Amino acid sequence: MDIRQLEPSVLLLPLPGEPQLRPELAVARETVNRMEGMHVVVDFARVEIITSPSIGYLLLLKEMVSQWGGRLILCNLRLVTKCILRTVGLDMCFEFAADRSTALKALHEFLGAT
Repeated sequence: MDIRQLEPSVLLLPLPGEPQLRPELAVARETVNRMEGMHVVVDFARVEIITSPSIGYLLLLKEMVSQWGGRLILCNLRLVTKCILRTVGLDMCFEFAADRSTALKALHEFLGAT
């Protein structure tokens, strides 16, 4: 697991591709749970496609981060992954950014407004 702290309140979670994606998301959820209060940027640069079990873990991670007022932003998604999330009706559940810097900019704007 390669979770990195980008800023004092922002974690970066670069994901591997399947089949390692689901177990990595499970470990990430446990790790992030110990770091309550953080915003999380999930980098999909190495993910070709996402399966339903991995989507489930991603939803659990989002719920956990949201419970303490954090934001979960997905970045670097391939078109096929975006289409899968749209097809199952979850595109409205997640926040997306084109890349890491765009995700950080969105978080800076959010933190500056609060």
